[in-house]
Amino acid sequence: METKMLDAHIPLPLAERLDALAFALGLPRDEIVAEAIVTWIDQEEHRRLVALRTIAAANTMVVVETHRVIDWADSL
Repeated sequence: METKMLDAHIPLPLAERLDALAFALGLPRDEIVAEAIVTWIDQEEHRRLVALRTIAAANTMVVVETHRVIDWADSL
């Protein structure tokens, strides 16, 4: 698979945590970062899809007049 080099400035405490995790797991940092990015992008795409579906559902809602709801409630 082709790759692309990206530069990112991250806070030093986060970089230290990444280094410690990479050492503990015996994995290269770039593998951990790539997996984290994939997970984040997947979550964001899912959130976007849910939001779009919610908007679509809201656009198809049926509005019921208040007096009809009251009449129905009174009939119970």
